[in-house]
Amino acid sequence: MTAALPVAPAVGSRLDWLDIARGLGIVLVVIGHALGGLIDSPIGGEVPAFRALFFWIYTFHMPLFFLASGVLVAPRLDKNPDGFRRSLWSNIAKPYFLWSFIQFTLIYAAGSVVNAPVDRYWPVILALPWKTVSQFWFLHALFMLHLLSLTSWRALGPAAFLLLTLALKPLSQTVPVPDFLRLAANQAPYYGLGVVIGTAGLARAFVDRSIAFRLALLPLAAALIAVAFQVVPGLRPDIPYATAKAAGLANLAWQPQALPAALAGTAALVGLASLLTGRLGRSLGFLGRRSMAIFILHIMAVAGTRIICLKIFGLTDATMVLVLSTLIGLAGPLVAYAVLDRLKLARPLGLG
Repeated sequence: MTAALPVAPAVGSRLDWLDIARGLGIVLVVIGHALGGLIDSPIGGEVPAFRALFFWIYTFHMPLFFLASGVLVAPRLDKNPDGFRRSLWSNIAKPYFLWSFIQFTLIYAAGSVVNAPVDRYWPVILALPWKTVSQFWFLHALFMLHLLSLTSWRALGPAAFLLLTLALKPLSQTVPVPDFLRLAANQAPYYGLGVVIGTAGLARAFVDRSIAFRLALLPLAAALIAVAFQVVPGLRPDIPYATAKAAGLANLAWQPQALPAALAGTAALVGLASLLTGRLGRSLGFLGRRSMAIFILHIMAVAGTRIICLKIFGLTDATMVLVLSTLIGLAGPLVAYAVLDRLKLARPLGLG
């Protein structure tokens, strides 16, 4: 008699540990962007701790979200491929275009008070189908990867699909491709792994293991990320770690040589999420369920806080600005979501 394997949850059901993992991930996203804004500003660019923390976070926080997006794909394709196809517009493309337009319009209107003022408006807006702005590259990349699943998952099967997604990352580093394809290819291995193993496979690998095993993932991930931190920047002399802007540091963290660190960091975060209970677990699970709204709105809250601190109050304590930017970057979107949800506008506006 063999033991029954865990089965994937029904489409539409929720897993607490996956929500908590997303909650941890979205906190890291907000911290990462708050750090990036300070690194590109006059007060944070020369703070070594900011650069190191930024690199560490960027090594694995976006791989987590692509893995978490992938684990729910196969059941949706098996049960309702037409619904999955329709969701590409309603859940990804529509918020991508709407909020890219809104956020870029605000950046353009802000002029010189932002870190990187822009002087071309309509060329950027009209290029949104193939050229992303700010954090919305994630939605564009996710759309491309979901489209890949929709067109090839059944035809290729799990093994070939995983090999394809694994190959896309190094291939994009050697073959000239447009930026939007390179960004999707960079995250394809994590997405593909998620599609292949699903929630049941992820649970077997990390969630259903002993507490000691899950805790051991944390120092293992830290060690591999530390190795990547020491090795990877030296592989790209064209991106000087000590003076690079935030975008360059992110490029370093997403190099193919950092893939083991990214996988270990993602695994550690999933294992940690499965251990968190009580008020902390419930709070992070709530943030995970609101992660789309936080993702879409947090840059405006983070940048707005930084600008107010620097330009209006003259606050030059970079650590204090980081803390304030992070807190408001999380709280602001939650308040906005609550108001819009009460007005029955949150879902039409693509906030989840």
